Amino acid sequence: MNKELTCNQVSALINFYIEGKLNPRLREYVNLHLEKCPACRKKIEELQKILNTFKASKEKCKETQPKPSPELIYRLSPYIDNELNISENIKVKKLTISNPAARRELENMYKFKKIIQSAYEKTKNESKFDYSKNVLTQVQDNSEYTTTYFYKLAAIFVLLIIAIIAGFIYLYF
Repeated sequence: MNKELTCNQVSALINFYIEGKLNPRLREYVNLHLEKCPACRKKIEELQKILNTFKASKEKCKETQPKPSPELIYRLSPYIDNELNISENIKVKKLTISNPAARRELENMYKFKKIIQSAYEKTKNESKFDYSKNVLTQVQDNSEYTTTYFYKLAAIFVLLIIAIIAGFIYLYF
């Protein structure tokens, strides 16, 4: 590889350079170009200033936004599952609308629920053995077994009664 990079090549690599995602050898070539090219150096410095300003303003916004209360976080899961009464449901809606951090928390919970549901469906579809059907079959079979078991016991009881009566008749006659 030629050790001299052109301005177009550096421009193509500028995002990776600023983010620190270049391999050391390529980073060295970019540094060599920046030592010789004031236009590219100025471009990188301006982009870094913009990025630093953006990061600072983002951090400032995070500090000024109120965090969701533990009570709200506790109610989010029942809210998602429609387990709250109407007044609690409205309270949660109002709190999530007015608080961006609470909205993000709610969105994360919805994403988590979606992931869990898709994982369940995937596992259910991939499973060759339907456990719910097997359990229902066993319960139905068990009721038939219980019914036939009951009739067998009743028949044995009737035979015992007949044997006892026959024994009394044989003894007394």
